[in-house]
Amino acid sequence: MVTRLEDLAPQGLLDRVRKASELVDGVSRVRVFCHYDPDGTTSAAILARALMRRGKRVHVSMTHALDRTSAARLREETNELLIVSDMGSAQLDLLEALPYPVVVLDHHKPIRDSDKVAHVNPHLAGVDGARAMCGATTTWLFSLVLDEANWDLAGPAIAGAIGDKQAIGGFIGVNAALFGEAVERKILVPERRLALRDLPLKKALGQSVEPYFRGLSGRPDAAADFLRSGGFDPDVAVRELSAADRRRLTSALAVRLVEQGAAPEAVDVLVEDRYWIEPDQMYGQDLEALVNSCDRLGQEALGMAVCLGDREALGKAEKLLEEYTAKVLEILVGLEKKGLFTKKHIQFFYSDDASLAGSIAGTGMLFFFDQSKPTLGLSVLNGVTKVSARATRAMIAAGVDLAVALRDAAVEVDGNGGGHNIASGATVPKGKEDKFLTLVDEIVGRQLGGSSESQ
Repeated sequence: MVTRLEDLAPQGLLDRVRKASELVDGVSRVRVFCHYDPDGTTSAAILARALMRRGKRVHVSMTHALDRTSAARLREETNELLIVSDMGSAQLDLLEALPYPVVVLDHHKPIRDSDKVAHVNPHLAGVDGARAMCGATTTWLFSLVLDEANWDLAGPAIAGAIGDKQAIGGFIGVNAALFGEAVERKILVPERRLALRDLPLKKALGQSVEPYFRGLSGRPDAAADFLRSGGFDPDVAVRELSAADRRRLTSALAVRLVEQGAAPEAVDVLVEDRYWIEPDQMYGQDLEALVNSCDRLGQEALGMAVCLGDREALGKAEKLLEEYTAKVLEILVGLEKKGLFTKKHIQFFYSDDASLAGSIAGTGMLFFFDQSKPTLGLSVLNGVTKVSARATRAMIAAGVDLAVALRDAAVEVDGNGGGHNIASGATVPKGKEDKFLTLVDEIVGRQLGGSSESQ
């Protein structure tokens, strides 16, 4: 039995989506502006496919930030309609000043609502945008209101949700409802399995980033020794393991994660629900990995092309995935050996590559960094320093809100910041990093109810 959208999402959210969708049919060309990460890139692909099916011409851009410079560029364009996805709720002032209609499809916690912009954000309907709905699922819901033929865009939507870490521990809320309906419609096919790539065991373990195994990831020889000590053939492919051996290996790896001090939710990552995307003929996790590697290595358009079904782009993206995995593992192994800088309530590291800092902070925080302190990754660039911060669910439950901490600290040093309570970012003037870190440390200390004194 086909389920109605009214039974899958709150009425207040659907009302906002319908109001926004009404702007589409009155134009012939749509400008699309999205964040550059997997959640944003998949959102862009969903919009491109849905709008082209609607007979619209589309111009898509992906960017690291919607700031005054990009807003000034948009102001000079003669657009009929602008749709901003996976960003925009924190930049309403800039968007309200544009001389044409704007739709915002965002899931980051908004500071306020807008009468001038068609503002679609799950938080405004009581839905948690950090867990129950991401940018891609918000955008997918928009496409479904345009035309329910867009159920077949579940693939990029679930890849976006996976990229936003909303699959950890299982989908909840509107995510669960939408993806559950896609399963009923045979568009997605779930299966439960060990979260390693389908490669020979020593390679799968040695190249594993999430989960990251301290002493094994990035070290194929050590991974082979670990497998032999457990009675496993390092050259056997993951899919060739018997059910009994899969259970034994899963148990051994779970013990490894616990022993290395991983967050409780890290064990949830070890065995995952993998989703086969029937229209795209690949797993959602694999699509996310390919898009993420393209985005992080500055090839956002290639990642979008993969989402649009370009087979030539897929081959190029697979090579980028190998390059990206090697880079990430090199940095993580280095941090594993030398550790992080610490203050009383936070820990931090420096990264030469701003596009990798968030991934490094998130993976390290989940699998082997000190679990009592949020992690910040800083990349010092020309004139500014980019910051990516990550926490754990236990920290959030204790009161940490990184969106508030980074936003408030950044404002004090003439920068800007925001995001989710568990994952946030900021841009601060170069040379003000120490003051910024001190302020974040003090704010997190207050959020935790402890001393604000930094060390």
